[in-house]
Amino acid sequence: MYEHVYYEGGGKFVSHGEWLHPARTIQTQEIIFVLSGTVYIAEGDTAFALQKNDLLFLDPEQPHRGYRKSTDTSFYWLHFTGNVEVPVKHQTVSEPYNLTLLFKQLLHYRTEAPLRERLDYITRLIVMECLFSHRTEETNRIAAEAAAWIAANRDVPLKAEEVAAHFGYNPNYLCRLFKACYGQSLKEYIDTVRLDHIKNLLLTTDMPLAAVATAVGFSDYKYFLKFFKYHEGITPTEFLKGYAKTHINKK
Repeated sequence: MYEHVYYEGGGKFVSHGEWLHPARTIQTQEIIFVLSGTVYIAEGDTAFALQKNDLLFLDPEQPHRGYRKSTDTSFYWLHFTGNVEVPVKHQTVSEPYNLTLLFKQLLHYRTEAPLRERLDYITRLIVMECLFSHRTEETNRIAAEAAAWIAANRDVPLKAEEVAAHFGYNPNYLCRLFKACYGQSLKEYIDTVRLDHIKNLLLTTDMPLAAVATAVGFSDYKYFLKFFKYHEGITPTEFLKGYAKTHINKK
């Protein structure tokens, strides 16, 4: 997945006193990982105030600049190519040791043994560490918020892409979060919530099947039947027969 990621430059920047990031546009992707101070940088119209253990992915061919002077700052920076898909541009690294060690190794091999293969390999490790270093609680929060929204819209024919777009995330990234948190892909989770809603209506109301189909967002009744049988292995009618003898106590 990362075999096409290549090192293009990297280093450690340290400022003593005031400093302002120059305005520029580069052709590579860039990672900035802050060690101390606050780095004020804007990409396009989006401004970021990066503090210790924050990292930021900058896109290629997008102008970025300092929008406010920083004082006594330091950060690692890395330029690379490979068109890496970045789901979250700005994040906080809760366990910075591994990333710091990788950057130290990168700088060591750059100065002591500048073999291109080693630099490319460490660059790939840094990129992977950055992409998967999100805090667990943050990951759970994102998935939980999306899950709650899906539940609130269980009567709408949602698609994974629509859910991801609503929260501003890449669909593949959100799918991975759901797989990690709930053991299901985003699409599977949506289908499960919708199916549970269908079964709840079947068991707690006297609505005709066609009305249930409409209530859960199916415009095609035949597709509703197909959807239910695909997931349950039986038709809605057969499902109801299994509960036909349920005793209801009126007193």
